[in-house]
Amino acid sequence: MPEHDIDASDWTEQDLLTRELATERLAEDELETVAELERLRSSGQVAPEAVELLERRLRALAASRSNIAANR
Repeated sequence: MPEHDIDASDWTEQDLLTRELATERLAEDELETVAELERLRSSGQVAPEAVELLERRLRALAASRSNIAANR
């Protein structure tokens, strides 16, 4: 049985994050990623690929937060 499409658009205002909430979530994700990176580095078994992936994630999170702040 096919799913029934909802009548309202997914882009209604009540479906969107506020800029403040998005910024808070990005900041929390950034803190978690920093903690994960620190755990990895302190484990003594540093995999360069894993470190690079986490560093890239941090740069992307920071860029997203900057973009939101610039568009306020």
